[in-house]
Formats: sequence, C-alpha cells, structure tokens
Amino acid sequence: MEQKRNSCKQQKEWYYERTNIIAGYVNNNKSIAPMIFNGACNTRLFEAWVQQVLINELKPAQFVVMDNAAFHKSKKTKELIESVGCKVIFLPPYSPDLNPIEKFWANMKL
Repeated sequence: MEQKRNSCKQQKEWYYERTNIIAGYVNNNKSIAPMIFNGACNTRLFEAWVQQVLINELKPAQFVVMDNAAFHKSKKTKELIESVGCKVIFLPPYSPDLNPIEKFWANMKL
C-alpha cells in the first residue's frame, strides 16, 4: 500500500535591499569624486552626482568611460560631461574586464 506524502507548504517573503552603493571615477589609479549612498542608483541620482561632483574634477580632453547601466545613458549626463570638454565612451555590453574602475573596486575592501 502506498503511503501518501504530505508536503510542507511554506511561503517565504523574499526581498533584497541594496545598500552602500559606491560611484566613483578613477584617474591615474586614484579614486576621485567617490559617492556612497543607500539604495539602488537611478538616472536622477547619477545626474546629480555628475553635475555636483564629477564635472568639477574633470579636465578638458579627458575620456569618461562608462558601462551600459541605464542610468549612465541619459542625454543630460552626456551633455554635462561634454560641457567641460570631455568625451563619453560606452563600453561594449558585458565587458567589465575593459572597465578601468573594476580593477579599483576589486582591490577595495569595505
């Protein structure tokens, strides 16, 4: 005679919270204009960082290399960076090995 199996049905609430996000800019292997904040980044927050912090650190003719995160690609971000004589370069998708800041983050301990 087969015995009926009882299964335990438990609902688990899943959530995750992103905290301690760090934005930064690396020039000559030095971190410049870091920003630490709680939560996920969005276009408005990134544009504010570019406008209030990053463009004050940039020098004309520098290149700003960014990955393809959606918040990097706003028209305003590009205009702000170009307004100080710099050029924006987007990396190919899925290529963190080409991103200079990834080497910096790999060596950083929080």
